[in-house]
Amino acid sequence: MKIRDTLIAGCCLFALLTALVGYFGGRSLKEVSGVFNAVTDDVVPHMVILDDLRTAGLRIVSSTLELAFSFSAGEGQGGQETDWDDDLIMVESARKMFDDALRRLDSHGSLAPEEREMAGDIRTVGLRMVGTSQEIVQAVQSGARPADLFALKERFVGEERAFLSHLERAAAYEAEELASTREEVSSTISVAHLKLATFSGVAFILAIVGGVFAARAIARPIAILHDGVVRVGRGALETRIDVDAHTEIGTLAAAFNQMTSDLRCAQDEIVATNSYLDNVIRSMVDALLVLSPDGTIVETNSALGTLLGYHEAELAGHPFAIVMDDRVAAQELLAELVEEGQVPDREVFYRAKDGEIIPVVISGAAMHGPAGEIQGLVCIAHDISERRRAEEDIRQLAYFDPLTGLPNRSLFQIRLVQTIASGRRMGGVSGLLYLYLDRFKDVNDTLGHVLGDQLLKGVTERLKGCVRQSDFLARVGGDEFAIIFAPPCDRRSIAERARLILDLLASPFLLDGKEIFISTSIGITLFPEDGEDGETLLRHVDMALYDAKAKGRNAYSFFMEEMNRSASERRAIEESLRRALLDDEFFLEYQPQIDLQSGAIFGVEALLRWRHPEQGLIPPSRFIPVAEEMGLIRRLGEWVLRSACLQCRAWIEAGCQPVGVAVNVSGYQFKHPDFVDTVERILAETGLEPELLELELTESTLMEGEDDTIMTLVDLKTRGVSLAIDDFGTGYSSLSYLKNFPIDRLKIDRAFVRDIATDAGGRAIVEAVVAMGRSLGLRVLAEGVEEETEHTFLRERGCDEVQGYLFGRPMPPDELQRRLAPAVPGGGSEAVQGECLFGGV
Repeated sequence: MKIRDTLIAGCCLFALLTALVGYFGGRSLKEVSGVFNAVTDDVVPHMVILDDLRTAGLRIVSSTLELAFSFSAGEGQGGQETDWDDDLIMVESARKMFDDALRRLDSHGSLAPEEREMAGDIRTVGLRMVGTSQEIVQAVQSGARPADLFALKERFVGEERAFLSHLERAAAYEAEELASTREEVSSTISVAHLKLATFSGVAFILAIVGGVFAARAIARPIAILHDGVVRVGRGALETRIDVDAHTEIGTLAAAFNQMTSDLRCAQDEIVATNSYLDNVIRSMVDALLVLSPDGTIVETNSALGTLLGYHEAELAGHPFAIVMDDRVAAQELLAELVEEGQVPDREVFYRAKDGEIIPVVISGAAMHGPAGEIQGLVCIAHDISERRRAEEDIRQLAYFDPLTGLPNRSLFQIRLVQTIASGRRMGGVSGLLYLYLDRFKDVNDTLGHVLGDQLLKGVTERLKGCVRQSDFLARVGGDEFAIIFAPPCDRRSIAERARLILDLLASPFLLDGKEIFISTSIGITLFPEDGEDGETLLRHVDMALYDAKAKGRNAYSFFMEEMNRSASERRAIEESLRRALLDDEFFLEYQPQIDLQSGAIFGVEALLRWRHPEQGLIPPSRFIPVAEEMGLIRRLGEWVLRSACLQCRAWIEAGCQPVGVAVNVSGYQFKHPDFVDTVERILAETGLEPELLELELTESTLMEGEDDTIMTLVDLKTRGVSLAIDDFGTGYSSLSYLKNFPIDRLKIDRAFVRDIATDAGGRAIVEAVVAMGRSLGLRVLAEGVEEETEHTFLRERGCDEVQGYLFGRPMPPDELQRRLAPAVPGGGSEAVQGECLFGGV
């Protein structure tokens, strides 16, 4: 039988055994799956329904008792009406949830008789509790006496206990069912394990028997052949192999015997031919190669083996290019040796066996025979690695960054000058990119400089993949890199490369088991379009980089001439800001906020204005970002907060009914450690009640440092200050985070309100925010309402509050005071209504 037939028979046997094990294993898994499905289809859904009934019942109880408490509190205040709408809505919502859970319990068809009985009991006591809740609601709406209401509450509490008792009994029964089913699953799995182990053991024994048979038929002649090859490899060329098998191995053994005979003849010839070179080669100190005329290595000395890591005679028979790093240079060197007969000292690079590149000085000469023919070539090389290493160390210290290995600022400036000079001679467009790693300092501050250094190395590796060999990448600062793009290039190609860089750096970096996310801002200039010397190009690329940061970071920006004007304007604003606070150039205007239920003013938003003595009114969008970067935003924000509190207090002292004042807070201001103390101090200094102050924060501010943010918000909340999320919907807030924040109000950004009548997407967002606010118990205020259609839509969708030009533009304090004038008795002024509406119920 041939080896192939033996192997095929063995493979068929193994396939059959595998199929049998798979068949019995599949049957065992099917049994386990059946028991598991019984759990997921019966016990688990029933337990979920019971949990939903408990949640709904508790919500009915809490909302009903809250309604009764609100009614009692209202009675205790001398009959003053109390707004119960929110409590009624919560009662109705909980009742719907309860009915839905009951329907699912009734429709659950796989209940045992005992479970069906317990379900009936739960339904009976639950519906009785719901009925009593309805009686309490009706009693509140009809103005029942406190004594009657108290009796209903006592009965309601008793029914709640009965309901919870029945639920606990049913839950305990389901827990026992789950434990019983778990034991059944465990038993089924154990049986399956036993079956699989039994069949696997049988298959294993049969496989061993078949393997031994196949190995015995094949392994013995192969082992004989292997031993013969090993002996020949050790130099015993007289070895012969006697294998009588009528298979492929027998044929191979005969060929092997012929080969050893040929090798013995060749060995004798080689020894005789090369013996005269041995003494010469072994006496050389430098690395020596003897080549045939066609460039094949004939002999080497021990110095070459030491230099390149090869054993003696290991290189014999290989082409000369095997020891050269550059194959083209090897061919040129051989050609010159053949043509000229010699090569004087020349610096080239050898490649060692492990891939190391070794600089050497090589010289060579041709060996001629009696008739002048070339019989061989001799090359002698001297290692100059130490000299090169010393030169490279000096160069690295002067021109390269020790962390990333990239060229530093000095070498970058030299290369920039060279690129400009080349561009003037040759023409073409060159590009200069300046990259800034956004918030890299935060990584160093929070994770440490070790991870920061690893991040810089990771950024370097990704940037290397974005540049061509002709381009130039350098690290020019702690968190800044620069790329010089050689011609040819244009705006479009550079823009594509910039977008590629943004995408590459936006992917997370895995450092020490942590995912680190960063982004980059990129400024771009072109030569000669944006400047004809290095100083101008660097100044302009810095302006473009600043513009990219102003766009929100993770962006790129080309230099434009307008940036020069913007930079001049920015410097002027910086100089003016430093004296604006001292010269009392800032003032506040106030825009009313309207309750949609009553139409009353319940609060105002304080808006900062700057009246420049020469330029007139400067919008906040121009000077607020500058103030943040200059570090003046804290002083400015504290001034706004104190001025708004003083004005709100002044309105109260003038006889106006109290309304709340909302103040925008910068992220820089909010994250400062003494922010809460500053708010508390200003409230104490101005005498304003904390309940009349609302702080508005953006989504991005809340999402930075969630744990610290929650602590600060809770600290403010415990002091009685109201909190709102401004421009809600424009950031990246997560609902899982939002539910943890002690927020009172969501303000829908005017971008969603502006086209609410014509934009289906905007309408859907507004409706979703209103619904979400209600579910979280938050007030929802829509900004930028300017049209009656917007007003109508928001009122119909249940939005709580609005703000916009339709109800009032931002106005000076005295004008707003006239709108907040004291109410005429019985007149129902806005101020009186605003007082009870502010802050909710």
